[in-house]
Amino acid sequence: MLLSLATAGLAILVTAGVFNYYSSLKKVSYLPGLRCAFAPLSLWGALLPTSWWNPGLDWPWEWRWNVYRHYRSQTISCISIIRGIPYIYTSSLDVAKQILNGRPEVYKAPDSTGALSYLWGDNVVSADYDMYKRHRRVVGPAFSRAGYVLVAEETGKLYREMVDSEGWAQTGEVTVDSINRYLSKARIISRCGFGLPFPWSSVTAASEEMSFEKALTIVSEKSIIRLAAPRWLYYLPIKQLHEIDKAYATVSTFMSTFIAAKQAELSSQTEDKDIRSSHDLLTRLVAASEAEGKNGLSDRELFGNTFTFMFAGHETTAHTLAATLALLSVHQEEQDKAVNIIHKVLGDRQPTLDDVESGELDLVLACFEEAARMFPPGSIAARDTNETISLALPQEDGGGNAVIPPGVRLVVDFIGLHYNPRLFPDPGRYDPSRWYGVREPDMTFFSIGPRACLGRKFALVEATCFLALFLREWRVDPLFREGETVEAWKERCLQAGFVGLAFGLRDVPLKITRREKA
Repeated sequence: MLLSLATAGLAILVTAGVFNYYSSLKKVSYLPGLRCAFAPLSLWGALLPTSWWNPGLDWPWEWRWNVYRHYRSQTISCISIIRGIPYIYTSSLDVAKQILNGRPEVYKAPDSTGALSYLWGDNVVSADYDMYKRHRRVVGPAFSRAGYVLVAEETGKLYREMVDSEGWAQTGEVTVDSINRYLSKARIISRCGFGLPFPWSSVTAASEEMSFEKALTIVSEKSIIRLAAPRWLYYLPIKQLHEIDKAYATVSTFMSTFIAAKQAELSSQTEDKDIRSSHDLLTRLVAASEAEGKNGLSDRELFGNTFTFMFAGHETTAHTLAATLALLSVHQEEQDKAVNIIHKVLGDRQPTLDDVESGELDLVLACFEEAARMFPPGSIAARDTNETISLALPQEDGGGNAVIPPGVRLVVDFIGLHYNPRLFPDPGRYDPSRWYGVREPDMTFFSIGPRACLGRKFALVEATCFLALFLREWRVDPLFREGETVEAWKERCLQAGFVGLAFGLRDVPLKITRREKA
């Protein structure tokens, strides 16, 4: 009896699986592609490593050289055999523009942006359509020229603070096991957008169990575990989970405290004209949380936006700066070009916003942009269809239209796009000259379309000023293991993946040597 029931149950599951497979195949217009156990952005797909049966989160990086070539198309499908909606991935710029053009038939896929929303609250990154417009009205004015002037100034101050606090000012050579950890502490957005001048040397008060800096690092690196682990697991004697829980509590308490302080400050003001015209991000967010009507934000939305800008707005720049220094360490000719321009334009003075906007430091900026192409911190952009749409496929892929019904996930694969030889010849080569004279809106590593990154100019100003200061003073070389070659170092250290919710290089070991003054 039990055997018969089990056999019948198995037959039902197999039949359902076959039906789901062929139904999904029809939904993706019979595009060739990946067939797997779990959808890449599902919980199990994200937790399990990349393999032939589970592409996982990292497949666009791991298979960047051959997957689109294998299927002879820049646009492929991905169908889960077990369960989950069908996916379409594209490395075609033409198709990407169709997906990300703001059309009402598609909306932001919750699996791709929902982590920030679930953990902290809805925000300008996760919001869609009318909700996005409301968030955009609040935060948009904070990204202004006055703010970018401050970014350049604060970057200079923080760079000098880093050198002094780490004791580098008294030495001619420094070795670091992970330049990423230093760059992750350079929280310019916290200073400029929130008025929080975190000291470089983070000190834990006697009453605290964990510094905010350490807590924020854990929160940013362990988000997937936080999403996956059910709450009851935290009651078990698992040290890592207890540390994660403590980190989230520390960050939450810290944000609550400084938000409350800003609320008290604003409530004591009798005039609101300064609030309405403020370019301070925190002021605008807190004021909006107390407003009514179409411009109001809930407390959860206030938290969500605050964390999103403090984390996402910083981590993406930090990851790309680490990649830039890593690539320059093995491309000394590009490093020398950048240093020559820095000396020519700046001499011994501090970089300013005018230096960045004039284009005189474009060779320095291009080093950062090319690193962002090769290691894009926002590696995918996902949308779900809620109505039937038509995607025009490029002629080189056979042309024609793919008719896509509701319930399909459309994913722009920015890694695949940035390694597409039709767009970037010899894509594995680090070549900053690709970006000479390229306009800011054409930079695909900040996404594309009407939802492209709000903070892109903030990031470009910060990166240019930091690199100008750092490279003027220090020569960057790989930190080798005994007997290691340059190629072996590249194989070990230029491997990327998700670090928390952002994509980038993991620990980059470097040797930095003080330059002789010209």
